[in-house]
Amino acid sequence: MFRRRRADDAAGDADPEARRVAGADGPEQDEAGITGQVGQLWRELATTVRQANADGGRLPPGVVPIVRDLDDALRPLLEYLRVRPPNGEELRSLTAIISEYLPQALRDYLALPPRYAERPGVTGTSPADDLIRQLVLLDEGVSELQDLVYSGDAAKLAIQARFLDTKFRRSDLDLE
Repeated sequence: MFRRRRADDAAGDADPEARRVAGADGPEQDEAGITGQVGQLWRELATTVRQANADGGRLPPGVVPIVRDLDDALRPLLEYLRVRPPNGEELRSLTAIISEYLPQALRDYLALPPRYAERPGVTGTSPADDLIRQLVLLDEGVSELQDLVYSGDAAKLAIQARFLDTKFRRSDLDLE
C-alpha cells in the first residue's frame, strides 16, 4: 500500500503536484504550501470527528471509538509532518484517508435508512459490519503510514549515530 520514504522519491516523480510538494518550486513556497495542506487536513479531520461524535447515536456501537482512535493516531502524525514535510506519496495517502475514505464511509452509512443499516445486504454482512470493517482497515493503514514516516527518520538518526561513533570513538589501534 505504501512505499518506504526516500528523499529522492518525490523529487523524481513525473507528477507536477508531487514535484511541487517535493520542493521543485522553491523551498519557501513549498513549505508554506505543505504547512497549509497539513493545516487543512487537520481541520478536515476535526470536522469529521466532530460529526462522528454528533451522529454517535445513529452509528453502530464501536464506530465512534474507532474514529477517535484514528484521530489519536492522525493528529500526532499531522503535527510531525508540519515540522518534517511529507513526500508526495505520504501527503496523497494522508489526504485520501482524511478527506475521502473516512468521511465517505461515515456519510454512506448515515445516508442509509436506520432499518436497513442493521440488515444483511447482498454481501451477507450488514452495512454496520461493513462500516466497522472499513474503519478497522483505515486504522491499519494509518499505522502502516506512521511506521513508514517515522522509521525513515529513525533510520537517519541511527545512521548519524553510527557515523559519530566511528568518527569520535577511540579505537584500540589509536596511538596515545
